[in-house]
Amino acid sequence: MTISTEEINEILSSKEVDSEEETTKLGARVATNRNNVVSAETLRKVQSKTLNETKDFLSRTFGPMGSNTKIIRGENQQTITSSYSKDGLHVLKNIINSGPIEASIVEELETITRAVEKEVGDGTTSTVILSAILFDKLTVLQKKYNIPPFRMSKLFKEVVDEIKEKILEDGRECTLEDIYNISMISTNGNEEVSTNIKNIYEKYGMDVDLSVGISNGVDSVLRSYDGLTITEGYSDPAFINNPVDNVCEIRDAHIYHFADPIDTPEMVALFEAIIVHNIYDPLSEDDEENPVIPTVITCPRLSRDMSSIMKKLVEFLYQYSRENAGDKPPLLIITDVVASDEVIMDDIANLSGCKTINKYIDFKLQQKDIEAGIAPTAENVWEFAGHAEVVVADNKKTKFINPACMKEDNPRYIALMNFLRNEIESAENTENANEVGKLKKRLNALNANMVDYLVGGVTVAERDMYKDLVEDAVKNCKSAALYGVGHAANFEGLINSYKETLELPDEDDKIQIIKHEIAKCLFESYVKISAVLYGTVEYNNKKVAKYIAKSIELGAPYNISNGYLPEIDDVSTDVLCSIKLDIQILDLVTKIINLMNSCNQCLLQASALNTYEQE
Repeated sequence: MTISTEEINEILSSKEVDSEEETTKLGARVATNRNNVVSAETLRKVQSKTLNETKDFLSRTFGPMGSNTKIIRGENQQTITSSYSKDGLHVLKNIINSGPIEASIVEELETITRAVEKEVGDGTTSTVILSAILFDKLTVLQKKYNIPPFRMSKLFKEVVDEIKEKILEDGRECTLEDIYNISMISTNGNEEVSTNIKNIYEKYGMDVDLSVGISNGVDSVLRSYDGLTITEGYSDPAFINNPVDNVCEIRDAHIYHFADPIDTPEMVALFEAIIVHNIYDPLSEDDEENPVIPTVITCPRLSRDMSSIMKKLVEFLYQYSRENAGDKPPLLIITDVVASDEVIMDDIANLSGCKTINKYIDFKLQQKDIEAGIAPTAENVWEFAGHAEVVVADNKKTKFINPACMKEDNPRYIALMNFLRNEIESAENTENANEVGKLKKRLNALNANMVDYLVGGVTVAERDMYKDLVEDAVKNCKSAALYGVGHAANFEGLINSYKETLELPDEDDKIQIIKHEIAKCLFESYVKISAVLYGTVEYNNKKVAKYIAKSIELGAPYNISNGYLPEIDDVSTDVLCSIKLDIQILDLVTKIINLMNSCNQCLLQASALNTYEQE
């Protein structure tokens, strides 16, 4: 593929807005008899202004040469603290706007981009920069063709989906050397951390479940054990009993697994019976022979009918202050176990020795199962517990460490492993690739070790700063091991959006023409974000344009981790990340733009807050 430097220069010099009026700064306007309604035109201006301001803030953290942001908290000299971070999401969380629309946009950006951080680590800054550039471009395009917002959103998504398919085709299987290279990019060239992560994958295999935490000392520590993880954490911060690490840690855990939503009077009664027997009664009786039972309850969903019960429980737990959080009753409730984790949760229940708690429709079958000891009643449901040495949950995930039956000589473990191997063989014989992939993932999870990488440092701020880097690297490696490897963030999008622009539309097909222009908007946005990245090490815009054109021609990005652009022909095959990263970024950009684009007005909380409209 070839593109000229002049074409890149033209893209970089172009403006997204089509008139001086569009760029006018919004001042506070005091109107007489105003209401709380902000018009679509004004809303678009505020959205654009806020996106671009936020883009500029985050751009200062962008890439290997991006700098730290100093974040200050506290109200006075006694409570003031500071931290340093170049993590996009961490910086975004701490941006405060006084205007209600602006504040709501930043909150939406944080909520939406958190999915990138959860899945692949990096990507928040890229998502915001791309969203800001694209939003302005698509606004102009929508006006040009007079397209209804929802029609524009649909066409935009169709183009994005086509580019995502092309990106996925570029992926390849992850190797140990890839793990090292991905870590080097994610940690800005930290060889020690990258070597440690590579060594962990080499020792424990590509399916290792690797988590990141904070060490209490100067040195980093590795800790390994058996267990399984789901990607849901505690249902409320009230369950935190270790405020230092912001986790809920339940030792000698009694695990109760509700396989169905707790949304009937009978299921609610079973839930309450566990809490009363294990927590409330022992506390009220204060009897050493009848101690509080460490309890973990998991379920797919809680109904609205449970709100009063949960409110009472949360208020009860909040009575324990941060200072005496360790005295909280050992209780953890995990709700909203998503479909992708339901099967793993079933395996956890099985290997913990749980008797699963199910919902019944057939009364006769239920009575039969009660008599057989398979179904619980409110008088014996606490006996349906499984056990694990420790269960640890934060707000994103829960680890079940050393479940009671997760041992190589345990009949349950042996039976489950044999079952999965037989199912994989059967699925392979029928050439059901999707089912084979799911079963292998499940088998690998049961085979894999769990490893904690506890990051050390001299000060708390230093440990927190390095933890952000290591966590990004670990998540990116985990995603690459699962989905495959591609070129580093935004390059896959750059290359494949360019390919999309080369597919010329039928001149008589307006829809195809609009989709082609949308693809051009995407490509031009990727060119501009590439310029932001290379601009952190090279201030000559013409040289940057030349390098972007050459990288497209040669099909690989440049490694700028040393702080400069290399020779023009020296593109790098080592600048890598999970192939899922650019796909995930495009998904979130689509959500942000389509969410904003779908609004034709805004209603503020009060008319007095409407300082946006002119008289």
